[in-house]
Amino acid sequence: MLVLSLCPGIGDLLGAGDPIDRTGQAMTSVLLSHPHAAAVAAGFASALDSAGMLAGFATGMACSADSWNGRVATRLAAFRPVLNNRILTGLDQERLLSLPFVELVSRGCGWFLERTGQRIRSYDAIFSGHDAAVAMIPWPVGTTDVYAYEDAALRTFSRARRLGLGRIWDLPLPHYATIEELYREEARRWPGALEGPLYREPEWKRHRKDCELELATKVSVASAFTKSSLERFGPEKDIVTIPYGFPVDAFTRRPGQPDSRFTVLSVGTHDLRKGTPYLLEAWRRAGLRDAELHLVGPLRLSKSFVDRYAGTFKHWPHVPKSELQAHYSRADLLLFPTLGDGFGLVMQEAMCCGLPVVTTPCGGGPECITDGVDGWLIPPRSIDAIVQRLREAAANRGHVATVGRAARARAERWTWLDAQSALVSGLRA
Repeated sequence: MLVLSLCPGIGDLLGAGDPIDRTGQAMTSVLLSHPHAAAVAAGFASALDSAGMLAGFATGMACSADSWNGRVATRLAAFRPVLNNRILTGLDQERLLSLPFVELVSRGCGWFLERTGQRIRSYDAIFSGHDAAVAMIPWPVGTTDVYAYEDAALRTFSRARRLGLGRIWDLPLPHYATIEELYREEARRWPGALEGPLYREPEWKRHRKDCELELATKVSVASAFTKSSLERFGPEKDIVTIPYGFPVDAFTRRPGQPDSRFTVLSVGTHDLRKGTPYLLEAWRRAGLRDAELHLVGPLRLSKSFVDRYAGTFKHWPHVPKSELQAHYSRADLLLFPTLGDGFGLVMQEAMCCGLPVVTTPCGGGPECITDGVDGWLIPPRSIDAIVQRLREAAANRGHVATVGRAARARAERWTWLDAQSALVSGLRA
């Protein structure tokens, strides 16, 4: 919507909204829409294509690996590796509805608005612009369902409803009311820890999410925690819960147990929602000797609060994904004390490397871990539970390594291919 209002000619460039000619299929035929070809969406598109259920994949800048521009992009990726994120494998070029102009204009508009003091992030411009564009372009004949992601589904779903099509809404995070409630509670529990204003979605965005959910005929989530947040705050919906698959090809089993000092790792954004204050306080109380705590990712807590724990941890604000394997391989334990996650992909990355995880039920932990077998589940907000787990792990590193090997075995039993197949089956149901 934003891009169309700022660039009124885009509708003429994209064409009318009537379907294009194409042989329809008797079975479910899904139009999948995602603004920037995220790996999860691209993998699901490939799975739908293999099952003969993909009408098309509408996304931003992207190309099929088998196409001529895909081969060119592959050569260029040797000099610019980030291009690999936009080269899609296992997907026919004819199924790819790439909208590079929409993504570029949306990013440009978002960049301009952010720098002129507007309360619209670049993310919002990209998602809103993509949604408006997909609602206008021709859709493949035979499309029976539309699968779109939170914040990029409103206009697409409105058109799909007029056409009598199914509408599947992918919710990657818990319901926004759950997250807002969480931040209010944590700001009360940890006064002075919050960096910036208290989290709250703008009213227009809350309304947009509510409308998308109302229009959806089915909701796709990755964890029981996200499902429960919808059941608490949203209208009654048909919800499909399929955990994400483990990236066993991207993150390989480490050769052996770390032989340096006992090391605990935490990866991701470190803030109130991720439970970072509980981790820092537990680490201090545990009082481990000859041990290190490593934080990888942005630290979004106030400086005055973080200064209380100065010297107790090492911090890497940003590590490229290609270098995360080394950090996982050098650690004994991954601590992920989240209070509200849609899933938590870092858990799976660590487990693929043979690094056991300590986490809470407030995300994808129960879907990935059998407590005490291939990892550990602890109560949320429990400093004592973290301290106990840290002390026991430091005292018996051999057992921790055994649990890590079980974590890798768990990962091999549920790969991305398994998850994608399960989601395809879930949509058929």
